[in-house]
Amino acid sequence: FKPAVSGAETWMEKFDGTWGNARYYANIPWSWARFIAMGNRRRRSSGFQLKLVSHPAPPLQKISQNKVQFGRKKKTRLATEEKKNRMSFFGNNLSSLFGKNLSSQTVHLLYAADHDAMPGLDASVRSVLKHASERVVIHHVGTEPLKPAIFSDVEFHPLADVHRIHNLTRFTNPHVSRHRSVRRLTSLANYVRFVMADMFPDVGKIMWIDADTIIRCDIVPFFRSALSTSNHTISARLMSGRPLSLKHIEEGETFNAGVMVVDLDRWRARNVTAKVEEWAASNANKMIYSYGSQPPLQLAIGDDFERMDTNWNVGGFGGNLNVTFPHCACLLHWNGARKYWLDDGRYKDLVDSTYAPCKSGLEKRREKNKEILDQKKKRNESNVAALK
Repeated sequence: FKPAVSGAETWMEKFDGTWGNARYYANIPWSWARFIAMGNRRRRSSGFQLKLVSHPAPPLQKISQNKVQFGRKKKTRLATEEKKNRMSFFGNNLSSLFGKNLSSQTVHLLYAADHDAMPGLDASVRSVLKHASERVVIHHVGTEPLKPAIFSDVEFHPLADVHRIHNLTRFTNPHVSRHRSVRRLTSLANYVRFVMADMFPDVGKIMWIDADTIIRCDIVPFFRSALSTSNHTISARLMSGRPLSLKHIEEGETFNAGVMVVDLDRWRARNVTAKVEEWAASNANKMIYSYGSQPPLQLAIGDDFERMDTNWNVGGFGGNLNVTFPHCACLLHWNGARKYWLDDGRYKDLVDSTYAPCKSGLEKRREKNKEILDQKKKRNESNVAALK
């Protein structure tokens, strides 16, 4: 019994053993499968098992024009052409087969900041690079680039070019007040988040980060895990209450769009940009919401967002007076008017604060048990002292 393989060059291994312990290997080209018919080794069993294992490609060996190997001459030209054809196949098809997956695995971060937010952008990017466990691709859309000598890996996209290509004014709110507290909301940089799926057509996943943030831990593991177990479009921090800009809209939970991980493939498939534009156009005709860029996105996304851990992403440092947060909070967000780099900014001391990883449930239980044992030990010692 020897299977015949036509149209391919094969190499065979010898039959080994008796039928009760038969091993017959049909070694066929590396792109095929390898079948093993193996007899049962037990003495009283005459059956056999059929197993399927992978068969690796034979190694390519460099041989000279006149060198004799295995009793026959090998021509270098044929071996070289075979290798060249194999490499050209992978070179031409690797990007088309795996390019999208490789791009989605890359950690992409997007900032959009004008001149007024440059101090915050500088500190936020530094904090990301300080803790990142691997290279991250940072995109910056703005009016001026960061110092190239320090941030050479940051890709700068002029805000004027982005606006010229994608027409950011179609998302603006003509009803926004010109008061100082909300003047920052009129910057076109706030609306870049609506067109990032068009800006990066080959990127599958990206993280939008406001410039008024400080990252205190490695952002890569969080980026990898976000949206990996759900079918939502974005992952963002749940807001504690209904935002003031949407008070007169239907009730429901919503999110803060200052920090969010976005699945751009789902964003495109669900036409989120078109929905945002529709809400913005309706609001321009008749005021539906106040303020700037967050309301139309909140209305377009609705409940289609993954709830980001509020202990990981803590906000309110730019407005609230009594913000409490765990020592393991990774991202601090100065959303509000009182940015830390301003003269009247709040919580300036937290910019250089120290991060400590959150304790697991097991570690907490161990500490609790240790505390209970210590208390029992003290009571026993006090009882012994009382008896004496």
